[in-house]
Amino acid sequence: MTTVAPTGLRAVELDRALGDPRDPANPCGFAALVERDAGGGRPEALIAATRGALGLSFVPRELGGTLTTADDTLALVRVAARRDVTVMPHTMFAVTAATCVFLAGTAEQKAQVVALLEAGHPVGFALSEPDHGSDLLANECLLEPDGDGWRITGDKWVVGLGDRAHALLLLARSGGRGAAAFTAALLDKSTVDKARGGTGTTSGMRGVGFAGFHFDGVPLPASATVGEPGHGLEIAMKAMQVVRTLSTGANLAAADSGLRLALDFAERHVVAGKPVVAHERNRRELGTAAAALLACDVVAVACARALHSNPAGQALWSSVAKKVCTELTEEVFTRCADVLGTRGLLADHPFPVLRKDNTVVRHIDTGPTANLRLVAAHLAGRSTDTTPPATAFTLDAALPPLDPSRLELSTRGRDDVTQSLPYILAAIRATLTDQRVRALLDRLETALQKDTDTDPLDRAERFCHLHAAASCAHLWWFNRHRSLFGAEPGSTGWLTATLTLLLDRAHRVHDRLRTEDADPVLSLVRALHTSGRLFSATPLPLAEGEPA
Repeated sequence: MTTVAPTGLRAVELDRALGDPRDPANPCGFAALVERDAGGGRPEALIAATRGALGLSFVPRELGGTLTTADDTLALVRVAARRDVTVMPHTMFAVTAATCVFLAGTAEQKAQVVALLEAGHPVGFALSEPDHGSDLLANECLLEPDGDGWRITGDKWVVGLGDRAHALLLLARSGGRGAAAFTAALLDKSTVDKARGGTGTTSGMRGVGFAGFHFDGVPLPASATVGEPGHGLEIAMKAMQVVRTLSTGANLAAADSGLRLALDFAERHVVAGKPVVAHERNRRELGTAAAALLACDVVAVACARALHSNPAGQALWSSVAKKVCTELTEEVFTRCADVLGTRGLLADHPFPVLRKDNTVVRHIDTGPTANLRLVAAHLAGRSTDTTPPATAFTLDAALPPLDPSRLELSTRGRDDVTQSLPYILAAIRATLTDQRVRALLDRLETALQKDTDTDPLDRAERFCHLHAAASCAHLWWFNRHRSLFGAEPGSTGWLTATLTLLLDRAHRVHDRLRTEDADPVLSLVRALHTSGRLFSATPLPLAEGEPA
């Protein structure tokens, strides 16, 4: 059985309903974003307008949700969060906690969580502790047997929307050693309210409340455990693969708006008698930013589709997507800021708000170092998978239903993206005459074969960019029959730019693209922007493109 849905149709309808974000009177636009950030409040109008679309968009339909495919959910996130990134956590911060319950909970627990989400009540994920951060195996919060139930003792830290949570998925030490020492439990509102401690916000995503929780021998019934005792960390690590995948939508959304704001300025502002965009250095900056954003789109969309077609590979794919999308969207903002100049710093401008909100995504749902450790663990494996991931990359291919039970903790070294690349490259070389692209693909193949890094995290960082470059090659090959990013079928301008950028980043070169590589990809995004379409391989029409 396959899931056939008009991917993106719901996103198009949602964006149209939300209106043009540039309209200063739009309560779901950039003016409201700036006002929300200045006051540290919540985007109430945007939350109300998107809760129906986003609130259950990650919940399988058989459980009462609205999930069709993960790439469709990603599109919904992008059109909503391009107006204000905080709408995603306000409506979807329960992804990790809920997925834990969907993976291992009882029917009653699943129904309880879905009912809370339907009512718009947050479900927090209580994993981190103040003294240990990402060192999860050192966590000390205890879940001790107490008669027929349990007793919780200890502290949890920076729980997203913990200030308003009606339930918590808590991970605590229950005995044993290593990963098997932890058990997951679902805490109800009365327990949560009694344990809630100090609250606070981050420097970005202002208005999204975080809270700590203190448990002093709090009793818990045996029925509160989620899954088998000792399996809590395994459940949580699998669930975090889903949230790492979907969180890329926040990065894409913020960077999409950031690049549009820079393009608007560059088109209209005149320096030395000509528009900013007419100056070669600025075109190179904007073209490099465009290539970075398109590379993120490739990686994120393929990763979301692979949740359906290759869930066992998500232990790697989701970590690569997290690394590439958080890092390259920061580059988008850096390069656009250099074009905007002082305007990119003004308190009444949406650009600096989007930029700092985007930065927060880098550090939640698996921090940078912990994420690279996951990739390094993959590289230590010895298995191989040379089957080309056609379904994940063929954008008009039907997807099987998402089956979270097929998620794995490790790929054991398997990676169909890079390990099948030689077969794809042979096919590309037999059909493609573009010598520039052929040379870049040769560089990519050589780089994957030769690894001179001795530090495991350096090696992992390099691999993430090479994996992303391989993804771009796969996307071009499996969709050469159709338009990508608004270009003619088979066009290679975007591929040249993304491969060049990703290969440079893999070799720790951070130069802007050369003019001959930057201009074609910049022309693509300028055309998409002018016609009011999403900066994506599937460029959905946006509210800005609607007839007046």
